[in-house]
Amino acid sequence: MGFDVELAWRLLPSLMRGAGVTLAVLLPCLVAGMLLAVPVAVWRLSPNALVGSLAWCFSMFFRGVPALILLYMIYNGLATVGIIRHTVLWNVFFDPYYCAVIGFTLNHAGFLVEVVKGAIQAVPPGLTDAARSLGLSRRKTFFLMTLPMAARYGLSAYMNEVILFAKGTAALGAITVMDLLAVANAAVSTSYDPMTPLIMAGAIYWCIVQVIQKGFARLENHLNRYLDPTPN
Repeated sequence: MGFDVELAWRLLPSLMRGAGVTLAVLLPCLVAGMLLAVPVAVWRLSPNALVGSLAWCFSMFFRGVPALILLYMIYNGLATVGIIRHTVLWNVFFDPYYCAVIGFTLNHAGFLVEVVKGAIQAVPPGLTDAARSLGLSRRKTFFLMTLPMAARYGLSAYMNEVILFAKGTAALGAITVMDLLAVANAAVSTSYDPMTPLIMAGAIYWCIVQVIQKGFARLENHLNRYLDPTPN
């Protein structure tokens, strides 16, 4: 069975709605994951052994547990916990969308911790020493010099993580979120065509990845514009 152009055209609106659901999960997870990963990465570098160990445990656990298992644990497992089922928290964990955002945020943050940690360690110590010698506090040095420099050093690794994470959201259908792949699988069941819906879904995922790559390329050019030796 080959590619059915007529079926592909009919499926396009529903697949685009599924892609919208995928992006509706992806984007908040990227923001929340970074907001969670930055402080945990700083704690990973803490001289305090207890703080560093707790941050290491967070990173190792959420990097090691498959995202699909984490989704099942949050969506199916937490529903059996009394403090959640019989309190206002049930309004959150009852909804598969919120469970997906929570699960993927934790999974994404687990990987980002190591990316951010490596980027911070890549900043030359002489730069931080120079900033401190100019009278900047430790906090100002971190936010005004270390973190911006780390963002440039870690950009390529972060891009790769975002691409892998975007494709990993294909597991959303496992907890009844009708994302792009879930819509394609439903179309396979109703059309008895195992190729066309999946080819269309794969093409849309490919387009999403291309947009991500182009966005990061533009961002990298912007951050490195001062390194261009040619005059404007």
